[in-house]
Amino acid sequence: MLHSPPDSITVLFLATRCSRLGAEIRSGFSAAALAGLCAAMLSSTLPGASQAQDWGGELDHGPSYSTNAQAGQGGSGSPPGWSLRGGIGFTADPTSFLLNFEAPYAFDRWVSAGPMLQLGLDDDHTIVAPTLNVSVTIPDLPGEDFDRLHPYGMIGIGFAYIENDNRGRSGKDDTGFLINFGFGLEFEVSENLFIGSQMMFNFLPVKTVGEHFFFSWQVGGVRIAF
Repeated sequence: MLHSPPDSITVLFLATRCSRLGAEIRSGFSAAALAGLCAAMLSSTLPGASQAQDWGGELDHGPSYSTNAQAGQGGSGSPPGWSLRGGIGFTADPTSFLLNFEAPYAFDRWVSAGPMLQLGLDDDHTIVAPTLNVSVTIPDLPGEDFDRLHPYGMIGIGFAYIENDNRGRSGKDDTGFLINFGFGLEFEVSENLFIGSQMMFNFLPVKTVGEHFFFSWQVGGVRIAF
């Protein structure tokens, strides 16, 4: 509670009382007793004087606000942990129907790593390509309209088994070392559900069943984060 300073009338009253008491010094009161009485009257008349240092001590700084975004509001990217992604598409050179499966582990909103399996199925060709891939995601694009869009790029190594029914018996199937890289785009439906598309460029340093390269496009896919 704030107290206003004493007005001139109060000061005049106290001065009059103290002057009257001064006359009693001659009656046997000491100067110390006079000072004590004046101090007692001052403290009883101005009970808040000893609290003058509290003026302005209690200030309302208003509510504090957290700078952390609440989960589920706006685009935030995938939470750390495991995810499962599956999708369909096609491969080119050789041409086949594509089934793609992934189990990435997100270390943070930017970096994830995990196994990928590409299956290319066709009457004349079969591709089985397991790899270990590392992905880097851009969790927030400039502008509020793109908060839920998350582009990413990836690179990986593994091997590819290719079977070609059109070739002779001696070169019908083979397995070779595989290096791939690609990019994709996801749309964040919710904190744990994403839909997207991605393209992969798969290189075989050593020719495998006559192939040095095949392209795969997962046209549509779904990822669930745990």
